[in-house]
Amino acid sequence: MNQAEQVLLQAIQKSLWNTNVTFPEDTDWNAVLQEAEKQAVLGIVIPIAPKEVQTEWKNRSGYGILHYIRALHEQAEITELMQFHHIPMAILKGAAAAIYYPVPSRRTMGDIDFIVPEDCYEKANRLMLGSGYQYGSEHPDKRHKSYQKNGISFEIHVHFSYQDLDIEHYITEGLKHIEERVIDHVRFQMLPELPNGLVLLAHMIHHFKTGLGLRQMFDWMMFVERTLDDAFWNKVFKSAAEETGLIMGAMVATKACQMYLGLSDRITWCKEADPLLCDELMESLMSSGNFGRKRGSGASFESVSVSIREKGVFRYLQKSGEMNWAAYHRHQWLKPFAWIYQGCRVIRKWFQSKRSGRLVREDIERSRRRTALYQVLSGAKKR
Repeated sequence: MNQAEQVLLQAIQKSLWNTNVTFPEDTDWNAVLQEAEKQAVLGIVIPIAPKEVQTEWKNRSGYGILHYIRALHEQAEITELMQFHHIPMAILKGAAAAIYYPVPSRRTMGDIDFIVPEDCYEKANRLMLGSGYQYGSEHPDKRHKSYQKNGISFEIHVHFSYQDLDIEHYITEGLKHIEERVIDHVRFQMLPELPNGLVLLAHMIHHFKTGLGLRQMFDWMMFVERTLDDAFWNKVFKSAAEETGLIMGAMVATKACQMYLGLSDRITWCKEADPLLCDELMESLMSSGNFGRKRGSGASFESVSVSIREKGVFRYLQKSGEMNWAAYHRHQWLKPFAWIYQGCRVIRKWFQSKRSGRLVREDIERSRRRTALYQVLSGAKKR
């Protein structure tokens, strides 16, 4: 890791846990700021910014605070709509992750994801269409539909599980026992601790394929710190993690948080995790950034290579074409040609990126290493 990355990890520990650290005198705080933005954790380290850069850091984080406020308002609106029509719903990630943070508003917010029972899904979609939500697209695997309203993106899920990370049974049961929580005076519904933790864990591991960043790691770490002590792990969570194949990912990610992010060592259930796997995970995470931001166009080629290794060439092109081709969303008869569209799209992106053959080969090699580690973390392969 370079100095900016190391200082960012130290700053995180000082901000979250008040760890006694000394920063190098020659620290380039502008580089640390850029690193925090690429990892989507600027809000976390704002409190420890040196005086000479604190104003700039606060100004740069202002958009994130405004987005957080707007997202909570829109979340309250969609919650009220569903409740008025007696449709159970639970927020996924977002506020259901921020609830574990010491200061929830410092968590970078993205889309508003929520899930409803399968027998309410079509009714919920009709309600959104009739209430000013602009339809965007449907996931190729039919797991969710996307909408926009007032500058906020929504994803309404009928299923959450990724194809190779199946936690659906726990989510279905969780929807029968929805809990109401309050975050910054705004009420919302979320899943109980077990399925909510599994959602955060599966989300983190899934995004290892496309560019895992510190934000997803933070969501998991804060859940562990607040909820997943040894007693809860041994009594409830361990068996669910074993059943879903996520136990290795849970242990490695948690121990990596202890090694690099200052998570308390009072949590002992992860002590058997391989430190070398933890190092691999953090090296990949720090070189990637949130959704691969640090790799620029290389992140795209690396992710394509990971997906091809996982799905095969044709299935990757077909599924991605179904997701990305706007004409197919309007004209379903175009489905057999989606793979051709996506193939042309990949080739066009390659030419536009002006990446040399050497850089593409490096992208492919990183994808090979990342795929191997992903298979270990997701339970697809044991090491």
